[in-house]
Amino acid sequence: MNMKTHTPGLTLPRFDKQPLRLVWRAAFSFGSSTRVRRASASGFTLTETVVAILIVGIMLSALFTGLGSACSTVQATRENLRATQILVQRMESLRLAPYKTLQDPAAYPTNSTEYYSPSGKASGKGGAAYTITYNWAPGPASLPPSYRTNVMLVTVNAAWKSGNVQCTRSMQSYVARYGIQRYVSAN
Repeated sequence: MNMKTHTPGLTLPRFDKQPLRLVWRAAFSFGSSTRVRRASASGFTLTETVVAILIVGIMLSALFTGLGSACSTVQATRENLRATQILVQRMESLRLAPYKTLQDPAAYPTNSTEYYSPSGKASGKGGAAYTITYNWAPGPASLPPSYRTNVMLVTVNAAWKSGNVQCTRSMQSYVARYGIQRYVSAN
C-alpha cells in the first residue's frame, strides 16, 4: 500500500536552475552590466600602490624615530637614577661617619670616579663615568659663632656625560659635631 502524506500549508522547496543562476550572477557581477569582470581588472592602480608605499614609509620612519627617542630617554633616566643613588650613598656614609673624619681627605677624597655599572668597569663596559666631588664649608653665617664652629655644610656633586649632554646632580646637608638635634631644638 502506497500512502502519501501531505501536511496542509507546508510546501516543499523547488530547485530550479534558472533562479540560482540569477543569484550567482548578481552576487559576482560588479557594476551595472551582467558581464563578469576579468581577474586582472580587480587590482590596484600604480598611483594607488605608490601612495600606499609612501604612507607606509612615512609611518615606519616615524615609528623607528620614536623608538630611538624612547630608548635614549630610558638610558638618560637610568643614568640620572644611578647618579642619585651614588649621591645618596655618599650622604648616608657622611651621616654615619665621625665629625673629625669628614674633614680628612684620606677618608673622604675631594674627587673620585664611580661608574654606572661598577662590575663592568674592569672589562671596559662600566657605562657612564660619574665624577664625584666632595666639599665641606663652615656653618652658615646666620648661626651664632659657637654653633658655627660645630656645624658644617657638606656638598656632594655628581657630573657625567649622557650622550652629548653634560649632566650634574648635587646634594647638600648640614652635619653637626654633637648631632643636629641639639641645634634645632635648642636643648
